[in-house]
Amino acid sequence: MKDPSVNLILDTSAVLAYAGTSLNLGETIAEVADEDGLIAVPSICLAEASRLVDAKLADGITLLTRHRLCVVLPALAEDWTALAAWTRILGRVDLAAALVEATDRPATYVMSSEPDLYGDDTMPVVGI
Repeated sequence: MKDPSVNLILDTSAVLAYAGTSLNLGETIAEVADEDGLIAVPSICLAEASRLVDAKLADGITLLTRHRLCVVLPALAEDWTALAAWTRILGRVDLAAALVEATDRPATYVMSSEPDLYGDDTMPVVGI
């Protein structure tokens, strides 16, 4: 099992929301801090957000990676089969990376501006 102190995984849309200074996301991060937890972002989501971000908001992505509660997660070789399976289902590797990280930890959720892209309500996804 991966680091259980990570309580929240930010997907690409959440990274973009952070760069755009989303108040709802900021409140959620503050709640995680109150519980002595961590937030994490898969490196795949950071790369995709960096591709999509408006140039004037790009510094917000770097600020996120420097946040004291933020852990950047690498794509692990042992996750490739789960990553491939979820990519087939969800149609996007960045969504799959976020979901793999959340499902490998107890009581961890994906924070997303696009929760409907993950399918039904059984997924551990919370909308911003």
